Amino acid sequence: MSLSPPPAPASTYSSSIDPASPQAIIEADSDHSDVAESCNTSTKSVNQSIFDYVKENGRTYHRYQAGSYLYPNDESESERLDLQFEILKVLFGGRNFYAPLEDPRKILDIGTGTGKWAIEMGHQFPRCEITGTDLSPIQPDWYPSNVKFVIDDAAEEDWMIKPDSYDYIHTRVLLGCFEDFREVIRKSFRYLKPGGWMESQEYMHTVYCDDGTMGSDYAFAEWTKTQDSAAMQLGRPLRIANKLKRWYEQAGFVDIHEEVYKLPVNSWPRDPQLKMLGRFSESSLLDGLQAFSLAFFHRGLGWTKDEIEVYLVNVRKAISDRNVHAYHKM
Repeated sequence: MSLSPPPAPASTYSSSIDPASPQAIIEADSDHSDVAESCNTSTKSVNQSIFDYVKENGRTYHRYQAGSYLYPNDESESERLDLQFEILKVLFGGRNFYAPLEDPRKILDIGTGTGKWAIEMGHQFPRCEITGTDLSPIQPDWYPSNVKFVIDDAAEEDWMIKPDSYDYIHTRVLLGCFEDFREVIRKSFRYLKPGGWMESQEYMHTVYCDDGTMGSDYAFAEWTKTQDSAAMQLGRPLRIANKLKRWYEQAGFVDIHEEVYKLPVNSWPRDPQLKMLGRFSESSLLDGLQAFSLAFFHRGLGWTKDEIEVYLVNVRKAISDRNVHAYHKM
């Protein structure tokens, strides 16, 4: 739905969730012989202490604002983030954004991670200044001259520039990263130029199934509930995707659009592209499961690393079970 915006307010394009939205049923493949394959000139200047990462349970975590982000920042997680970027790009038909950008001059990417999105946007819009912010300096040393990376906490600090400055603000897969994502939305509204756009692309943490193949004992679904409980204990909610549209409306955004996509958990679909996406999704989930679990379960629930690893054995089996036709909404 497109609305005529009143003077001055910013707009939003939210690729998030409406759980009740009617979606086409994905047809399952009856051939289970498929086996998931493992998918495995500028410089930045930061204080050297930033690289003195926090070590916990065999993984490393950001030093800056230590403890506020619950996912690791080590090489294996960076590789998984790059895989996640490629998965979403294919899911979105090769697009990095949906907002109607024409000639933006300032773009902010909150939680830029490895910086792949910001770098691609820098190539696509060479006259635009792209700023990617993150708590960890895990971005590459070489990138377009119109791109810069800043170590910053979007939840706590000023955004380095005066209000009404950005043409476009982007967030992607930030569930569990903030105490209150509404504050990020409110800040975005303030820092966007009149007529600017905000866009969020977010996973719905819940696992869905349309054909009854996901039983009540499905270990991956049970894991999501356990992680959700730990996240709430730690004040880092995971269930934000289905609330984004309402939160944007409350912040004052207009001309709001929402798209919902299904991303299979593994390669169970018959459709070749969805099968491929499912295969890589499975790899991403298996590669990231420990990263998604350690800090949440250890800090939030008091579990030891050994207890967590034993618990994850059946979860990994469930993720790879093609008899269960599970998917996430994006």
